[in-house]
Amino acid sequence: MMNFSKPTNNGFKQLAIILIIIGVGFRFVNLGHKVYWYDEVQTSFRISGYTQEEFFQQVYIGWPDTVEHLLKTYQYPTPERNLQDSFTALTKHPEHSPLYFLTARFWMQTFSHSVTTIRSLSALISLLIFPAIYWLCWELFQSASVSWVAMGIIAISPFHLIYAQEARAYSLWAVSILLSSAALLQALRIAQTEKSLKAKIARWGIYSLTVGLGLYSHLLSIFVFAAQAFYVFLTPVWQKRKFIFSYLFSSLIGVVLFTPWLFVFVQNLAFFLENTESRLVPREGLMLFWLLNLNRIFFDVNQGISPLNLTLYLTLGLTVYALYFLIKTTPQNVWLFILTLIGVPGMILILPDILLGGRGSTIARYAMPCYLGIQIAVAYLLTQKLTTPKIPSSHKKRWKWIFYTLIFTGVLSCMVSLFHPVWWHKSYAKSRDIPKSAKIINQSASPLVISDEEPGRIMSLLHELKPNVKVQLMPGYQVIVLPKIEPFSDVLLYRPTQRLIDGMEKIYNVKVEKPYETSWVRKVVFPQQ
Repeated sequence: MMNFSKPTNNGFKQLAIILIIIGVGFRFVNLGHKVYWYDEVQTSFRISGYTQEEFFQQVYIGWPDTVEHLLKTYQYPTPERNLQDSFTALTKHPEHSPLYFLTARFWMQTFSHSVTTIRSLSALISLLIFPAIYWLCWELFQSASVSWVAMGIIAISPFHLIYAQEARAYSLWAVSILLSSAALLQALRIAQTEKSLKAKIARWGIYSLTVGLGLYSHLLSIFVFAAQAFYVFLTPVWQKRKFIFSYLFSSLIGVVLFTPWLFVFVQNLAFFLENTESRLVPREGLMLFWLLNLNRIFFDVNQGISPLNLTLYLTLGLTVYALYFLIKTTPQNVWLFILTLIGVPGMILILPDILLGGRGSTIARYAMPCYLGIQIAVAYLLTQKLTTPKIPSSHKKRWKWIFYTLIFTGVLSCMVSLFHPVWWHKSYAKSRDIPKSAKIINQSASPLVISDEEPGRIMSLLHELKPNVKVQLMPGYQVIVLPKIEPFSDVLLYRPTQRLIDGMEKIYNVKVEKPYETSWVRKVVFPQQ
């Protein structure tokens, strides 16, 4: 790999340390403030050892229960459901590798049962991204300066922040991507420079472990390993004899480590196809989504899709130039690695959407390898532009302001998102009015909340409600039977179907009104009122 025969720039190191401190602080601020949305609810179902279908069968019976009991039973580990139950629940969703979920269960059993606790696991895991990206940049460039700049960029990236504060596996996946990439480059380097067989075996063994870690973290790691395979087979022919067998054998060992879950995946392939069916639904404006998601790794204030958004094109221009500069100024074995890390997963996501229709390429989290590669390329660009002696001081000043702008937009984006309970990645259609709805319900002295909404969405609301609030859930086809009304100060409907509204009005001779700021909550007005 490259070797910039010049000392680490202390200014980069000091700035990166400041940004890391800020980024670490951001990761642990307001962990319990943001809406615990649909996908996080699914995480908690699996941790608790229940499937959504079991919850529906046991709770959607038209009888009131308290928020406290529902959350305690179905969203947190209990003695009634053990590790085997969690594993069984996970097999119904084989598209999700089990490592994060099983780790989260042990984490919750060790510490308290709360949203803050489970999200703190993701926040802690996300801290490993700093040494991981330092190691990868060092293997690529042999430059501490690039490594420090990359850590600084990652620390204040709004994209990495939002997933560091989610009860989901994406922080773990980001760490595994970087570790496997660095381990591969180190193994290749040792294979070419070291004579010690023991050292070579140790490095390839580490790579095997990172392959297993990646697959157990997220199934989309296969995209990363496809990129790494492209890289290995595209390197110059004279090098291949030294490491091709070791690479293939180490990769095979990593896959063998994953075979227990691979067996589960094959057995439950029908569930996988059913659970991922929504990804096949076409989405208009693919290119605008790609530009918006790219922009979000540096600047994100919850902006929507608009072709008039200038920042989309500025980010695209910076990315294209960073990759051009990388190819122009680094050896093939450096730029090829980053381009395959970006290009192979990117093409695997994009081509099916273009040729067959779908939306997988518009889901930002799936492109995690691409964004990590882009951020490394930008870190290299900035480091070179600010340290190369031949570059005129006026040009350096310009690039310094570009660097400062990226820092400013990153910090600003993080600060804005920290204090908003709902952000774009939580799906506005499923989450946008949950805070308003919860406020309305919690203001009532003794409300009864009735709903036929699906489990994932209703449980998201329950995480925002007071523990003593009573909730009555029922399937849309069931005849409504109200409990004794007197103990309740208000009877409220949450996201009711028209069938539920019509049934209430017909059976009980009531009016269902919309007196609130959000239409997600309706008030049942009885004749005597």
